[in-house]
Amino acid sequence: MVDERPAGAASRRPPPRARVAWTLIGTLAAGKVAFQLLTADLYGAHRDEFYYLESGHHLAWGYVDNPPLVPVLYRLQEAAFGHSVVALAAVPAVLGGVYVVLAACLAAELGGGRGAQGTAAVVAWLGPIFLTTSHFLSTVSLDLVVWALASWLVLRMVRTGDTRYWLAVGAVCGIGLLTKDTVLVWVGSAGVGLLLTPQRALLRSRWLAAGVALALVLAVPNLVWEATHHWATLEFLRTLRAENAATDLVQFVPLQLAVVTLVGTVVWVAALVALGRRPEWRSQRWLAYGYATAFALLWALGGKGYYLGSWYLPLVALGAVVVEQRWSVRTRRLLVAGLVVSGLATAPLFTPVLPPRTAVAAGLDTANKDLGGMLGWPSVVDRIARVVRALPAGERGTVVLLTQDYSEAGAVDFYGPALGLPPAISGHNSFWLWGYGHPAPGAVVVAVGLSASFVHRYWASATDVATLGAGGPPIDPQERGAAVWVCRDQRVPWPTLWPATRHYD
Repeated sequence: MVDERPAGAASRRPPPRARVAWTLIGTLAAGKVAFQLLTADLYGAHRDEFYYLESGHHLAWGYVDNPPLVPVLYRLQEAAFGHSVVALAAVPAVLGGVYVVLAACLAAELGGGRGAQGTAAVVAWLGPIFLTTSHFLSTVSLDLVVWALASWLVLRMVRTGDTRYWLAVGAVCGIGLLTKDTVLVWVGSAGVGLLLTPQRALLRSRWLAAGVALALVLAVPNLVWEATHHWATLEFLRTLRAENAATDLVQFVPLQLAVVTLVGTVVWVAALVALGRRPEWRSQRWLAYGYATAFALLWALGGKGYYLGSWYLPLVALGAVVVEQRWSVRTRRLLVAGLVVSGLATAPLFTPVLPPRTAVAAGLDTANKDLGGMLGWPSVVDRIARVVRALPAGERGTVVLLTQDYSEAGAVDFYGPALGLPPAISGHNSFWLWGYGHPAPGAVVVAVGLSASFVHRYWASATDVATLGAGGPPIDPQERGAAVWVCRDQRVPWPTLWPATRHYD
């Protein structure tokens, strides 16, 4: 992997912006969208999709664990495409195509031709983080777009010197704040990167102030929601960090080596090397400083390793340009082949490809909890429905379904109406804010996943009548072994019980 061009062939200036190879990139993007739609129903909806969709049925400017934009998209998606698992895949599938296009546009902005654009697009097609986030819509799905688009705008601003782009950056970051608060990491990291380079001159612009003002205007409604809900998200984040900090810390570095495929790591490392050593890339060195800052921030804050994944598209694009310019044709072809092989080899761990039982037999559902989170939800709801149908006729009409977590409640609300089930309630995250409705006095409660100590504390009679995952098709590993209780003779009224159910985690 050495520079085989004649000595002195490299320019000391960055290459000019190139045209996007739209025929190639459009074909790759369309193939990505088609693949995501064709595999949408292979396993089923992810546990978080039920929650996001239910959040969309309770529109607000904020939620305990995320800002409002993703639930709004779920609501619009359902209105446009209907109520089905395949319909849930529409927006994320399109975002999968957007990743491919953004990767190519970033490479073109950095002067990369057809080869560089294709290399970056292959990483955006097959990289584990891009496979997972284009299979089901989450806050990370949009975060990837926000960070990449904001980086593209800054790259263009550095190239052209046109500081009016700060207004567009502000709009993108404002939308990012309505998606996921981690966009603040990009803002801080990019800012440090620019301050540490001569490009700090771009920060002395009234357009930057205008961009900041625009971002704040877009974020204000969510901030007002937080202030009027006792800063619920901060409590959620504190709990999450306390529960997962040790595991996240151990996994943080290894995840960086696999997030865009193992071979893809070569590409972004090539970018960092070029930014540090090649004079023609000195003007974009802010990317390297920004990456290092984001790494340090997320590490110190106990963030999940995949949060840093949002920084990799611009690095991959720059690395692809370096490869195109400095590697031989044969070596470039070997690299692309390696990207494809490594991406396909690991794809079954990150997106539905294998039959569910094969994935479970191989342990993929426990190796990747997101993959496991797509398994068996119709059978979970069917088991709950059978418990309800077994109740005496006089109790079925007023039964209350209380679940331990939002996924169980969301799955009941998604599949339950067809089985005659009432809406579920839960004390988990925003479900707790939506309340417990108006239970009939003395109503029987079917409790799913709650502990024995909890149900016996609040009901005089609590019978364990079923266990989720006992027989039947594979289900989400987090649900296996969860008890289903039939609870009667509630000891305290709902206004007293409800605060005890709350957990933000």
